[in-house]
Amino acid sequence: MTRLRAAFTLIEILVTMGIIIILIGLMVVAAGGARQAALASTTSARLDALSQAVTRFEADTGYLPPLLDNDRAGIDGLEPTRNSTAGRPAYLTAVQRRYSYTSPAEYLLGYGTEAEDGYGIRYLANGQVDSNSDTEFGLRRPGDDGFWNASWNDDSLNGQGLQVGRYELVERRPDRSGARGTVIGPYLELDDPGMLGALGWEDGEWDGSIDPATNQPMVFFPGDAAYDELAPKVIVDAWGTPIRYYRLNHPPGQPGGRYAADYEPAPGWRYSPSMAEHFALRPWELDEGESVTWWFTDSGGERWGDYSDIESGQTHGDPTIGRSLLTSRFAFLSSGANRRIYDWARVDFPGPATTEYSDARGDHAAADPAASGWYEDGRDLPWLGRPLHDSGVIATEEANRDNIVEVGQ
Repeated sequence: MTRLRAAFTLIEILVTMGIIIILIGLMVVAAGGARQAALASTTSARLDALSQAVTRFEADTGYLPPLLDNDRAGIDGLEPTRNSTAGRPAYLTAVQRRYSYTSPAEYLLGYGTEAEDGYGIRYLANGQVDSNSDTEFGLRRPGDDGFWNASWNDDSLNGQGLQVGRYELVERRPDRSGARGTVIGPYLELDDPGMLGALGWEDGEWDGSIDPATNQPMVFFPGDAAYDELAPKVIVDAWGTPIRYYRLNHPPGQPGGRYAADYEPAPGWRYSPSMAEHFALRPWELDEGESVTWWFTDSGGERWGDYSDIESGQTHGDPTIGRSLLTSRFAFLSSGANRRIYDWARVDFPGPATTEYSDARGDHAAADPAASGWYEDGRDLPWLGRPLHDSGVIATEEANRDNIVEVGQ
């Protein structure tokens, strides 16, 4: 007669528990991967919606949304030059920082007040909201200059000798001469209230607050102690990080203009800006049929692809780009799940992880005249990334691999 076992042995119990723990771990990893994939999908859809909104804005105004800095001051176009500063092309260095966090909410939603874009909330002398004012999104048509006839300040130069004019939008005049213009927008639908955040704001300007985890501007949401209803707004990705807006560089003072394909910035030098100038927009991996080569030639005849350490004779950096960057006119960029972007090269960390040059997150923080200023408004912020292209790749972090890019035509 067969004898039945009364219980599991201790070894069998331990083995069973081990298997269960392994399965739970696999389930957690799978769930985490699925969640990140869902967030990436949500972000991609958000970037696509922004791209479509830009197209509709352009159809109404005749130009792409201009660039605004963190104070909501307009950034003018930049004249191409082959001059070099600190061993790098001054124009190409400046272009890496010509993007905006605040333009999408300003021009595609129209979140401003009547004093800012001519439409929306009106504040009374006592600081209270006028109950008769409009509280919906939308804006008055900005006009041909893109900035509501705002005053223009072009008296200063940045560290590279490049002009640093700004349309001071705090002095904009939406109702100047009584010509208020028609109401346009909004062009973007907020599918989630969490899409819209505010920058740090103090005494009518950006307070300079930076998220230490990302080295990007700190974003606050309703309910946060530092949230200010009057602060510049930003559209964020599914991880709560502000989305960058890039647009094709235009001739100074002509936001609706475009450099001709055979434009000659200097005698004997033909050059027309393209979205290939922005290193951060370049895909991490490219199919062979989508890969093309792009170089910028400086005044000394040296060719620059990006600011990585790859160097051979008179060529510097990686010139590989996606073909679409040569024909596109604007783009949106999310930093992805790790919430970091390295602006100067496709490689994640071109430079040693030393206290002199880096904060060990892939973003250099050394003082450098060629990398001073935020956007091109003359600020001197010590955390700004430095293109330390000639030091060799010693340490690597996953900074750019998971970036999500939407290139618009």
